[in-house]
Amino acid sequence: MNDYNEKNIDADNNSKVDKARKVSFDPISLLLLVLGLALLALGIYFLVEPKIQNNKQDAAAEDLLELVEGDVLSPTITFRSDELIVNGEEDQEETFYTRKPIENETGTTSSATEASNDNKVVTVYGMGSIRIPVINLTMPLADNTDVYSLRVAIGHYPSSALPQEIGTGVYFGHRMASHGRYFNRLNEVSVGSEVHIDYQGKRYTYTVDKNYIVPVEELGSAVFRENITEQRILLVTCHPLNATPGQSPERILVEGYLTNISG
Repeated sequence: MNDYNEKNIDADNNSKVDKARKVSFDPISLLLLVLGLALLALGIYFLVEPKIQNNKQDAAAEDLLELVEGDVLSPTITFRSDELIVNGEEDQEETFYTRKPIENETGTTSSATEASNDNKVVTVYGMGSIRIPVINLTMPLADNTDVYSLRVAIGHYPSSALPQEIGTGVYFGHRMASHGRYFNRLNEVSVGSEVHIDYQGKRYTYTVDKNYIVPVEELGSAVFRENITEQRILLVTCHPLNATPGQSPERILVEGYLTNISG
């Protein structure tokens, strides 16, 4: 009888030891588990974060579009300079199309971008909207092409012609990676397509007559062309899509001529 009880006690003890071994982890296994969970969380973040950022950019663009299409006298939106950042914008090759230096109270010059960075809050000024029916695009227009304006709008190069003026109005837009965002589908705007610019209560309709690609170093000659005696439009975005953000070697250019004014 005692032998039987002792065997049962030993069996119970062994069972408890086995259970303890099953629920316990050695330090290496625990470390690998934590590392695996961390990598999983990091992977989820990198998948989800761009979508969240895109949604914020699109929401800001929609807010500006509502303002420019409403009865607001001076349509503007503000946000922190470290918000709504577009991948690669810090490595943009072109610098000539940002706002020209402005003179401050001390008599020295500084760019609007630098001034905005000091203030930590930036303001984007809306001036109208652009519609390209063939690619189902509707976006607000900003009156500048600095990095902040291009985060939420298509930017009008300040030194180029306004819609009511003789000359070429130049508009820059990011070619976002997601299908249809901003100038992502500009390559699909073929000859004969229409581009509408809504500005100061009128709609300016342009008919596309050129769609071509140039090396980035040749962009300046297209933007700064002279002796234009008609009202034209030039839309610019990066190419190709799979290039490293901010380092695209080429630009897509879409040109058109004014065919109608309504409103």
